[in-house]
Amino acid sequence: MIQSVKVKNLSLSKANVRRRNREVGLEEFAESIAKNGLLQNLVVTPLKKAGTFTVKAGGRRLRAIQLLIERGTLPADHEVPVLVLANDNAASVGASLTENRQRVPMNPADDCDAFRTLIDEHGMTVEQVAIQQVVSVKFVEQRLALAKLAPPIFEALGAGEITLAVAQAYAVSPDTDRQARVFEQMQRSYYGNNPDNVRRAILNGTVKGNDAKARFVGRDAYVAAGGRIEADLFATEIDENWADVELIERLAAKKLEVAAAELAQAEGLAFVTPIAATHVPYDIERQLHEYHAPARALTDDESARVEALSAENDALIDQLEQELPDGSTEAEAANERIEAIERELETIEDARHEIDPALKAQIGTFLYIGGDGEPRVHTRLFSEKPIVNPNAPPKESGRAAGDSDAGDGEQGPKLSATLIDELATQRRQILVAHIASDPAMALDLTIFLMAQNVVFEQAHIPSHSTLKSSAAGFPIVGFRDEGSLASQTIDDQRQRLDTSWAGLPTMTARFDAFRALDDEARGAWVAFSIARTLEPTLNVAEGYRQNGFHDHLGRLLDIQVGNWWRPTAENYFGRVKKDVMLDALKEIGGPILRGRYKDAKKGDLAGTCASLCNGQGIVEAEIREKATAWLPEAMRFDAVEKPAKSALRSSFVDDDSGTDPDEDEDTDTDADDGDGIDDDNADVDQDDGQHLSEAA
Repeated sequence: MIQSVKVKNLSLSKANVRRRNREVGLEEFAESIAKNGLLQNLVVTPLKKAGTFTVKAGGRRLRAIQLLIERGTLPADHEVPVLVLANDNAASVGASLTENRQRVPMNPADDCDAFRTLIDEHGMTVEQVAIQQVVSVKFVEQRLALAKLAPPIFEALGAGEITLAVAQAYAVSPDTDRQARVFEQMQRSYYGNNPDNVRRAILNGTVKGNDAKARFVGRDAYVAAGGRIEADLFATEIDENWADVELIERLAAKKLEVAAAELAQAEGLAFVTPIAATHVPYDIERQLHEYHAPARALTDDESARVEALSAENDALIDQLEQELPDGSTEAEAANERIEAIERELETIEDARHEIDPALKAQIGTFLYIGGDGEPRVHTRLFSEKPIVNPNAPPKESGRAAGDSDAGDGEQGPKLSATLIDELATQRRQILVAHIASDPAMALDLTIFLMAQNVVFEQAHIPSHSTLKSSAAGFPIVGFRDEGSLASQTIDDQRQRLDTSWAGLPTMTARFDAFRALDDEARGAWVAFSIARTLEPTLNVAEGYRQNGFHDHLGRLLDIQVGNWWRPTAENYFGRVKKDVMLDALKEIGGPILRGRYKDAKKGDLAGTCASLCNGQGIVEAEIREKATAWLPEAMRFDAVEKPAKSALRSSFVDDDSGTDPDEDEDTDTDADDGDGIDDDNADVDQDDGQHLSEAA
């Protein structure tokens, strides 16, 4: 029978069959009871002490009410209705099991209908429904979004034909026509019930609001032009999806074309080509001729002014360091004067790089969209045809055309080919002996030859040296990773290099001008030239792609890969086995986190892992921190270099050294690395004197 009993006379029975997840949602459950009262009685059996009972079914209700009493929400002598059963253990366990098994969660579609009824028919607001049902406002908004799904999808949700996750994937767009079309397509697809596939299909042809192109166009301009914006209520952070991609492209192209035309007119350039992307494609650059404006020498007046300004600047710095107190009026005046000196020196330097208007009429550049959504001018100049300087003096007769250091043009006596080779060899030995004894000159020559190779990579200009800094080939044709942060940084580094020396007509002039650059400018050239020679390696790869030395370099440079690359479903998780993803979760959050997703489908699991590793998952703070720092082993710089197998090494290795020669990395083979280049001869120029002796 049903009777009222004080809560303090009730205790939880060990026979209650719910053993796990007892505390899950207890806070929310207690709030619901405080708001709506206890809607279902407890099931109890009497104890030996008169008036006391043990709760066989309703343990969570008991704990929630006890929590409310502890907080003072309910009085200490609060009573609850209970159904008293006979003291029969089998009956008690059966009652507990029956109650828990029969408590089937509501179908999400029923939730949606109920919430919609409360709002449409009873005039409640979203906030009022959230308070009544003790849920968040966002939860109510999500259910209402599901209620607006295309009818076939909502019916499938109600019938249990699709999961809640799949329904949420369809709801990322409010366009019910698009939902219905995709739903029909997915019905015929083997992976039609994969939320990630559904979401990609729904969002196909949409752009995120924080995309560089969207930021360049601007939200107001996009909306004013009739652009539609959709919000994904089911994302951890609500992101806008701009649905009209063609409109975005059209607005971006138009805005960029206007800016490019204005820039071309203001600078007097032949063209400024707008590129509606975050980088200028390499293939487009290769179709043009790169132009390098030579810096003219300072005039006598400019040299004198630079010397005077430099002396004044040094004197002011000495005063600031030794005489003038910080914050004084005199110190502020000195700092202002130093800034003015720097501006004047920059103006003088800029004047050295001014381009003849007649030449400007033949050259141009690119205007593209930076990653921050701002228009960015390519720092290098290009021409569609080789530059012709109409103001250049006419060539002297008898002189060789092109890039030549032929001296006074005298041909001299005709020599036999054999004698030419012998004399060239002897002179080469003399030159080598002198350069080898002058480290400073050798270093300048090293940097210059590598820099010249970078600048004139597409043109054949003989340097008569086997030293090159050719860019390493990529293993996959067509995959250049141009849009990544690292690739954009490399492009920015290339654009900032000082090429004032490169436009001079002879190698002699270029070398002298290059040597005149300051240490920072030359240092930037050597860093860039050497860096571009590094080939792609991975610390878990076997064979040619493995190189622990690159990992050593990464550690020395303290590279934080996570700041440059994050694993996503597209670039990693969706392309590895399920066990690999589960192991990643275990590494991030231990066995418990792995266990949460062990039964998930591969597509869902890839999306979950990607969300966690990009800071979008709803997890504990400690797990979130580990997830946002996690990287697959392949991308870490933590491998140890293995000794390379070679004939020289193997002849000195003892049999008991503990190293199996068959397991060593073979880096000296002639295996094709897939770039179509013979690696042994990749850096050898056939015209650069291969026939000379290599004795030195």
